[in-house]
Amino acid sequence: MKKTSVLLALSLVAAGASAQDIRFKGTLDEAFAKAKADNKLVLLDFNSYT
Repeated sequence: MKKTSVLLALSLVAAGASAQDIRFKGTLDEAFAKAKADNKLVLLDFNSYT
């Protein structure tokens, strides 16, 4: 049980350490230009805040 708890705790720490903030702040045209330069796709996430 103790080994399982330690393994779970270490995997949670590792997952948190490898998280990246991939949000892009800029115009849509800038996002497309950066994606084209990096040879990647653009994901548009529409959210509404009240």
